[in-house]
Amino acid sequence: MENVHLPIRADRREQGKIIQRIERLEGVELEFTDLDVGDYLLPNGVVVERKSATDMVLSVVDKSLWENAAKLKANYQQVVYIVEGDLYEPRFHQQALDIHRALAHLTIALGISVLPSSDADNSGMLIYLLGLNAQIEPDPSDRPTKPDTRRKAAEFIVSGLPGVEADQARDLLRDIGSVRDIINADAATLAQTDGLDEERAQRIESVVTYGSRTT
Repeated sequence: MENVHLPIRADRREQGKIIQRIERLEGVELEFTDLDVGDYLLPNGVVVERKSATDMVLSVVDKSLWENAAKLKANYQQVVYIVEGDLYEPRFHQQALDIHRALAHLTIALGISVLPSSDADNSGMLIYLLGLNAQIEPDPSDRPTKPDTRRKAAEFIVSGLPGVEADQARDLLRDIGSVRDIINADAATLAQTDGLDEERAQRIESVVTYGSRTT
């Protein structure tokens, strides 16, 4: 490759083998900074969140994944999770279906990519190639609209729940509170929201609590 120049901003907490790998790649200009959310900021608003498989599964168990995803979507044009290790290794009493559900929701409902990686060395190479591709400007007419405020990002996340349209998402946030409050609410509380009947409230509770109890 000729005349490669790739600026990458990395969170100060990132260190070790992955940084060594990225620094060795051609044309990389690495800057360390304090990122409020995400681990690597690439050109044109692409952000990478790097997690171990264990941390990713734990974020599904404690439901923190959705709050983290909302913050990333609120701040960046395109979000990519890189997950190091085996997501399907038995841990925390989780079943493979729990992970399938989370990955499907991230990909389809939220438009977030999840890329597997075996180790830090491969993660570094993925980040590099993502950065190179991020520098290729897409046709503006093909670029999806990104939520431009935290409020809109929260509405976007909530509207991904089963049976919840944009109006109901706004009502849920108004009546119940944050995305986390909505996820933790029971069906009876959800059903008190205007336009949300008991059947849909029970479906939401069933989805967000799936896999949280040992069966």
